[in-house]
Amino acid sequence: MNPLPKNGIPFYIQIRETLREQISRGLLEAGQKLPAEDELAVQFGVSRMTVRQGLASLIDEGLLYRRHGMGTFVSNSNVERDHRRLTNFFESCRLGGKVPGARVTKFETIPVSQAVAEALNINPGEPVIRITTLRTMNGKPVTLHDAQLPVALFPRLKTAHPAELGLEERHVWELIESYGYSLSHVTERLEAQLADEQLAQTLEVAPGSPILYGARVLYAVDGTALKYADCYNRGDKVSLTVNLLP
Repeated sequence: MNPLPKNGIPFYIQIRETLREQISRGLLEAGQKLPAEDELAVQFGVSRMTVRQGLASLIDEGLLYRRHGMGTFVSNSNVERDHRRLTNFFESCRLGGKVPGARVTKFETIPVSQAVAEALNINPGEPVIRITTLRTMNGKPVTLHDAQLPVALFPRLKTAHPAELGLEERHVWELIESYGYSLSHVTERLEAQLADEQLAQTLEVAPGSPILYGARVLYAVDGTALKYADCYNRGDKVSLTVNLLP
């Protein structure tokens, strides 16, 4: 690290943003120990108190944590999904200072199964558009999102090309909204699973690793079921916040 420039931005903010960028780019990895405050002070060309002020902001955000007598470490790089409101993967990543990404692995028209038909309130065998995306955080796989949308509600998707949908940078929700639907809420069933060999290979984890599975249904404001999705989240990369009422 080079001494900080005198550009009018307080040094502690420059330190905070420099470290935040290194964490988001994966240059500082989860569990990695930072240099001692005295060493960082020399590297940045500032006082130890200025370094401590910059670190304190990242500790408050949860990006760093201190272990008494051992130093300061990078926190686990989790996607924090706030289930107290309607949020999506890309928004959650960016709010956490991380870089989201995705690639479409399947785009096809299939007959809907009995179970998914019940969730979408359509007849078994009706055609649905299946859009499977592998989502990444800072370039590493985090979630396999397997969505199904009724062709009757999205007829133009049947002839669309995956590259035209922009799903590398936006959530399927945004695609749905672009078709004129107003979103209301999501219902989701969560359960713990273990990764089989195929899923483990896709998410780059060991077979038997913990998976947070979610079965989701997205609804429009008029109650129409717009999308069903099976979501397979790496247990070491995704955490959830919910609001429990008495």
